[in-house]
Amino acid sequence: MKTKNTLFYQIAGILLLVFLLLAFLITRSSVRFSEDYHNEITQGLNKNVAKYIVEEVKGLYDGDSVAASKMGDLMHHVMATNPATEVYLLDLDGNILKHVAMDKEVKANKIDLEPIHKFIAADGEDYIKGDDPKLPGEKKIFSAAPYIHEGEKVGYIYTIVGGNDYDSLLSKHEGSYIRRLSVQNILYALFTALVISLLAIYFLTRNFNKITSAFKSFQNGNHDARINGVNNGEMGLLATTYNEMADTIQGNFKKLKSVDHLRKELMANISHDLRTPIASIRGFIETLMIKKDELSETDKERYMQIVLKNSDRLKKLVDDLFELSKLEAKQRELQPEPIQMAEIIQDTADKYRFLAREKGISINTIYSKDLPLVYGDIALIDRVLQNIIDNAITHCEKGDIVTLDLSREADEIKVSIADTGSGIAPQELPHIFERYRKGKLLTDSEKGSGLGLAIVKKIMDLHKVNIYVNSVLDKGTEFYFSLPIHNKYSNAQGHCSDK
Repeated sequence: MKTKNTLFYQIAGILLLVFLLLAFLITRSSVRFSEDYHNEITQGLNKNVAKYIVEEVKGLYDGDSVAASKMGDLMHHVMATNPATEVYLLDLDGNILKHVAMDKEVKANKIDLEPIHKFIAADGEDYIKGDDPKLPGEKKIFSAAPYIHEGEKVGYIYTIVGGNDYDSLLSKHEGSYIRRLSVQNILYALFTALVISLLAIYFLTRNFNKITSAFKSFQNGNHDARINGVNNGEMGLLATTYNEMADTIQGNFKKLKSVDHLRKELMANISHDLRTPIASIRGFIETLMIKKDELSETDKERYMQIVLKNSDRLKKLVDDLFELSKLEAKQRELQPEPIQMAEIIQDTADKYRFLAREKGISINTIYSKDLPLVYGDIALIDRVLQNIIDNAITHCEKGDIVTLDLSREADEIKVSIADTGSGIAPQELPHIFERYRKGKLLTDSEKGSGLGLAIVKKIMDLHKVNIYVNSVLDKGTEFYFSLPIHNKYSNAQGHCSDK
């Protein structure tokens, strides 16, 4: 299905409206400015008309009476010279005493004197409009001069420079003038806009082509495709967003491949470790069932011990898988509370002393009883200690020592579990917290589930605490982490070292 280029039509519509509005505004402003220009020139050329008329009609008005017939003849003579001129005789209050104006009837009886005073004060040099007696409320250019009788000002001569005939002639030609001006302005505006639009479209399409090319390349499987050279404006924001999105997707692809590889490796290892104890359990049970009358009680007891041991191993593997899956799925919520770590490590050491003695391994605890409480999930911290001690005992031999040590460092309690066992090879040290990572020097019977340290790392991450490991091959290993002190609790007693 072909998609419509709605963006093009939207831009084209907006540009068209802008062109028309621009042409209209330019035309109107040009007409207005040309009118003002013409009026200002006309007023400047005719600024002394009123003075000439004053000289011609001098003595025909004394402030009380007007020699109407003689003044009328003189005014008509002025209008004959310039038909667009209208002449008004005003008294000192602006009342119209005598006028000569063609065509339309004079409707006003009085003229506002303020523009007249300004005109006279500026000697006609300023562009000023005054009242139009034929059209009250309208303003026209004018000329004005004071009328003097026997040395005293008794009135004003007020002339409209562009009268109604001038307006009629102007209106007659204004339409064609505006049309010609509009056509010219529209053509200029369209040409200018066309050039600007072509340049804008060029730059836009150039960036769009880069963006589209990167999208298509990414779609076709080139996950390294990025948009380069588009940095500014909305296109730059789009390019940056795409590049960040592509980086995230590419990173997720790599993580998915890694997870898929680990999943396959995990399934293979789990299948192997599940198969071994199950096969052993099945084999010894079948032997007991088939040869139950031939076996001695000692052999039966030994076979049952082997079945029990493999059952325990199978249970531990299933428990570890279940615990790790809950932690990775974030289904296990942290339930922190104040913890007395001295009690926790003492209880944990006591649990493992019997197993340690069987292998000839010593377990020591070193801590100070005045250590304050820490804050954490007691069940999960206990699981961490058990998994690390399990790992330590597995890698120790007769005569080795496992030491659990507590010490205060600023606002934290450092928990250390160290052993004098076989240690970890340097090349394996960076990977010990990975799922299903096992020491390569152990036999199958000695190996754990391979998930113990992965569970430890997930629990520490849940507490937002880092766990560290130091190890020297054939000399021993130390795991340590720090928990924050719970400030509301403290306990001040002596120092204890227990072996």
